[in-house]
Parts: sequence; structure tokens; C-alpha cells
Amino acid sequence: MIPLLTAPRKGIACAFGSWLILSPLAAAAESGDSPGLSSSGEPKIVLEEAHPKKEAEEPPRLVAGKGLLLSEVTRTALGIKTVPVIVHNLTPLLSGSAQVYQAAAERARPSSSTRPGVAYATVFIDPKTAEKLKVGNPVHVRRKGQPAPGEPERPGKIFQIDRQLVPVTGQAELLIEFPDPANDFPVGAWIEFTTPLGEDASYPAVPQSALLATPEGNFVYVWDGRFYRRTPIAVAFSSDGLVAFVGDPPAGTPVVSRGAEDLWLLELSLRQGATQGSY
Repeated sequence: MIPLLTAPRKGIACAFGSWLILSPLAAAAESGDSPGLSSSGEPKIVLEEAHPKKEAEEPPRLVAGKGLLLSEVTRTALGIKTVPVIVHNLTPLLSGSAQVYQAAAERARPSSSTRPGVAYATVFIDPKTAEKLKVGNPVHVRRKGQPAPGEPERPGKIFQIDRQLVPVTGQAELLIEFPDPANDFPVGAWIEFTTPLGEDASYPAVPQSALLATPEGNFVYVWDGRFYRRTPIAVAFSSDGLVAFVGDPPAGTPVVSRGAEDLWLLELSLRQGATQGSY
């Protein structure tokens, strides 16, 4: 599952604070003079125009239709890194969470094809996705959340694909079976699973850290050499730390791989400030 971004970051405060440093103090230090005294010891007045603000010290701005404009100071404070979109040969995967409805310790019902020593879990999926799956397909299963140290993934398989409720709920039910001889997964326990959806194919992909999952949808920040523009992407699946997608941005496009969350929080702050300033 992809978590939504809600928590503030310390990097944002550093970014806003960095451009507040006054250049007159640095200029005075270089000349050897005291900040408020002339060479003769007389008080002097430093005019703002005498020390124009450098572009590198300007505060972040959100430019309509273009994106975030950041100074070098802000980029350094946020630790922004970019990587190009690269086309990878990947196996499409279905990943998700399922809940155990029959534990391995339960006695198998005579009318059921379930087996003792095997746990069974259920999850509802899109009917179009269900069409790409087959009973018996391999499934990798692990405990949801923080697994026990050294706990390996468990090999399982698709036990059944039930489409009877599609006209009512709009979803098909996927049943997964996996061995559980120690009865580690009681009824109600949650598992995380992955299963292949088809053959290897070429997909444009970005690192998982580049994906920005928000209430507004999935995005990446595209770097055009000056602006960081939040750009929507159509996620296909995730595999081995990569997020495969279809459509734009094209291969070779630089996207933010480190600092995307901080850019989003900064954008939200600037948008909120612009809204309050309009009243």
C-alpha cells in the first residue's frame, strides 16, 4: 500500500530559514569592520540597496503553470536529488493485503477442497485484474507489518478466483492458500502478497522514493532545469524498489528521487500562504 503524506519535515524549516541570513554581516566580516561601525569607529547606516539580495538566497516560490522555483540554498537544505526515467524489463505484479479466513489448524470441511496445515486468505480485486490471473499461479506471502527477524517469505498459490459477486460489488474475490504448519496465522491475521500478472515487458520506471502518493493522486516531481513541476503518473505496479507506470513522463526525463515529500509539503505551505494572502 502506498502511504499518504501528512507529517511535516524538519527540512522545510531549514529551507525557509536559510534565506533569512543577512548578507551585511558576512560583508562586514570580510572587510574586517564591525557590523555597525565605520573604519573610523563612527556608527554607519547600511542601506539595503548596498547589498542586493543574491538569487541564491531568494525564498521558494510557486509559479502557476511552471512549478516550484527554489534557490540553491533551499535545494541544498532539502537535499534534492534527481534521476532520469529509465525503461526496465519488468514482470507485472499484483501486490496487496489479504486477510486469513481459515487457519491451518482448522479441520478441513468434507465438502471443501481445503487442506489441513494450510491457511487461506481472501482479498477483493478488480475484475479486469482477475482476468489476468489463473488458479495455481504462485504467490509470495509474508506477515503484514513488521515481520519477525529472519522470517522468510512463504510460497503459496492462488486457490480460487470467485467472480460471482462482480454484478453486485463490482469486484472479484481472490483466495490464496499457503502452508502454515506452526499455525502462525490465525483467523483475522493479515498478510501481504505478490503474484505475477503476466510475462516480462518493458516499462518506464522510477525509484519508489520518487513516487508521491497524495489524496490528489500519484505524482512525481519533474525537473526541467529551473522548476520542479508536480506531474501525475499512471502507476502500473511496483517491483524490486521500482515503480512502473504507463504514459508520461517519457524516458530520460529527470525526476526527483530524494526530497519529493519535502517538495510536496513546501508546495502545500506556499499554496496555503497564497490562499490566505488573497483574503
